[in-house]
Amino acid sequence: MSTTRPTVRYSAHSEIRNPVKLFSDMWSDTWNGRELAWRLFLRNIRGLYRQTLLGLFWAFLPPVANTAIWIFLRQQGVFNIGDMEVNETLYILTGMILWQAFGDAIQMPLKVLNQHKSMLSKLRFSREALLLVGLGEIVFDLLIRAVLLALAMAWFGVAPSLAVLGAVVAIVMMIALGATLGILLMPIGSLYQDVGRLLSMVVPFWMILTPIIYPSPTAFPGTLLNWLNPASPFLILSRDLLLMGQSNMWFPAFIWGLITIPLALLGLIMFRISIPVLVERMNT
Repeated sequence: MSTTRPTVRYSAHSEIRNPVKLFSDMWSDTWNGRELAWRLFLRNIRGLYRQTLLGLFWAFLPPVANTAIWIFLRQQGVFNIGDMEVNETLYILTGMILWQAFGDAIQMPLKVLNQHKSMLSKLRFSREALLLVGLGEIVFDLLIRAVLLALAMAWFGVAPSLAVLGAVVAIVMMIALGATLGILLMPIGSLYQDVGRLLSMVVPFWMILTPIIYPSPTAFPGTLLNWLNPASPFLILSRDLLLMGQSNMWFPAFIWGLITIPLALLGLIMFRISIPVLVERMNT
């Protein structure tokens, strides 16, 4: 029995000239690359934890260690975070877990590009599959940390409510926004190492500007900073819903959600158009 394969046509013209075909090809390649993405995801996860003594505990370690440091500094009187509606350890731990997912999402596009340079230069496959791999790894680590968070909530007597469903949506949007920002930085970041180094400097400072270790500001100019900081609305909303079942950050999160959707489409277009150029630069 003979099987026919779809014909692939190459053109010197940019795909952006035909937006309808561009989006159709993007969706088709993403769907066709799901199996490859799954196999790469399994390979990366196995390779990441295979030769470690602590295994999956390494997924717990960053938020736990950061939380312990800030709690220690708080108890030593280095800073005062004020009164909170929930236990401060649980509050900071939740913020750290969410921030870790956002930070991982920003660095993900450049990370997967560097990890699979040899594949990109030697094989033809759905480039969108690499983004699926990166997103899968972020979700995998987040789910592991969610187990830790569930145990902490049970320990401190915080019962989840139906608002958790809203928190899940906010977390998904937060990861999508982080990944989009990372995709927009990826083309220049793959050509110049300065971007990666700058991100390693900016992300910790960005974390301090985000209400993770202190309550969300309720007065100007702190409230304005919450609106302008892309990470704040989704992070605050999801944490409030997880721990308290209610939040006043619905509207800022909604506005940033409206911004994220077209920005994500722009990022995907930029990713698809820039990858051939970046692959060519890799081979020179």
